[in-house]
Amino acid sequence: MIWNEVVSEQIYPTIVHALVERAKLLPQAVALTAADEELSYARLQAEVEAAALRLVRLGVARQERVIVVGDNTWQWVVAYLAILRVGAISVPMNNRLAPAQVGDLGTLLDARIALADDAHSHMFGDCLGLQVFSINGTVAAPFSSVDKASALPGMPDPADDAVISFTSGTTGTPKGAVISHDGLRKASQVYVDLIGANEQSSTLIVAPLFHNTGFVDQLGTMLLCGGRADLLLRYRTQDAIAACRRRPTTFVTAVPSVLRMMMTAEGADAVYGPAKDVLFGGSPMPAPWSLEMHNRWPGLRLWHGYGLTEFTSCCTILPAELILTYGDSIGYPAQGVELRLVGEDGKDVADHTVGEIWVAGDTRMREYWRRPDVTAEKLSGRWLRTGDLAERREKGLLYHVGRRDDVINRGGEKILPSFIEAVMAEVPSIAQAAVFAVPHEVLQNSVMAAAEPRPNLTVDVTEVREFLRHRLPGYAVPEDIIVSTDLPRTASGKLDRRAIRAGYLESHKEPK
Repeated sequence: MIWNEVVSEQIYPTIVHALVERAKLLPQAVALTAADEELSYARLQAEVEAAALRLVRLGVARQERVIVVGDNTWQWVVAYLAILRVGAISVPMNNRLAPAQVGDLGTLLDARIALADDAHSHMFGDCLGLQVFSINGTVAAPFSSVDKASALPGMPDPADDAVISFTSGTTGTPKGAVISHDGLRKASQVYVDLIGANEQSSTLIVAPLFHNTGFVDQLGTMLLCGGRADLLLRYRTQDAIAACRRRPTTFVTAVPSVLRMMMTAEGADAVYGPAKDVLFGGSPMPAPWSLEMHNRWPGLRLWHGYGLTEFTSCCTILPAELILTYGDSIGYPAQGVELRLVGEDGKDVADHTVGEIWVAGDTRMREYWRRPDVTAEKLSGRWLRTGDLAERREKGLLYHVGRRDDVINRGGEKILPSFIEAVMAEVPSIAQAAVFAVPHEVLQNSVMAAAEPRPNLTVDVTEVREFLRHRLPGYAVPEDIIVSTDLPRTASGKLDRRAIRAGYLESHKEPK
């Protein structure tokens, strides 16, 4: 099979249609598990329908925004799918947002209703006019007590808006990418076809469900193929291993650091032994890690995916057979994706030349919700300007080299932080690194770095800088390296370069 070929025999119009049909075809098959609970497809469909009826009774209209927030529970899944079922727009909300951010988001959405678990219903305390219903308890108004309505509306239209997914950055005004039902389904279909998922497939969702990784790459994929999605309440390595011992999984997906934590833990065979496919994203996997996985579990297929919220999920895939030889690459455009590398002049660049990644396809967002100014900056006709920089090298493979707005100009020398970070990642004592610019009175900018040490290891800054001098041009070696186990992160778990820089600048302000 060609790795990016459409191979599915059954294509459903939407994820909701898939659930309804799977409940008819496989009523007793397990659709969802959470700890010791199992929900068959028939029960999941019944729970979704009951919740959808309650939403109708609450007066939720087609294309109205409804927020859902909580930990990874089956009740979250039911609430999310029920919103889609009635034709409303589901807004999976980051459960780690600060009160001010929740207020900004609520104002932007103009939402009337939020569905929350008991642990997170307090987040909406400052949102006037918002009714909060508890999906699993009684802290807020109990959702289950709402009388059922007499009838559900028709099934959602593939062309309707389905989800508003907020970008994972932690600074600035929230930006919600509006995704259609058609785009949502096609984004999950990419993974069904990539790994050949079927009724025997299963996945353990360790990422928060509010991430596209959770509700698109894993939950949506399993619903389309009739497989099983296992929910981990929140990520802890030993809990993930215990869950895999209880119910072996065939499809594992996470960022490289999480995959590594499970690889090095006692019981790693429970995770990777039964698995057929491992997908990672967010950054390349260090070559020694990929090689170790290949040697320990030779039947395992490793895939590297590059994507972004504004494209629903996946833009490119590095095929499994190229991981060991071209592991730094982000691969080729995924199924249904058109991709260009565009220069400053708006024209496509030649091979071995850095350009901005532009992508087009059915999974592209429609807009940023009620942000026409930012939407206009991001979209050019049918193309999405990603802001990511890449170049095309041998075999036509794409290599991500940084962000347009992250390039450091040091005395006229253009420096990509990601290049320095990749070299720093080779230092055995460093788990993750973030490189950023700080003002310099002569050079305009100088290079700084922050490093997170690996557990039980110490980062020697002098030794690291000496290592970098042998691997980097002199102007690219960081002036200093901050070492901390408590560096800020984005919602997706990456080191937050902007927040680290802001903290550094704040702590180095000259006294007035």
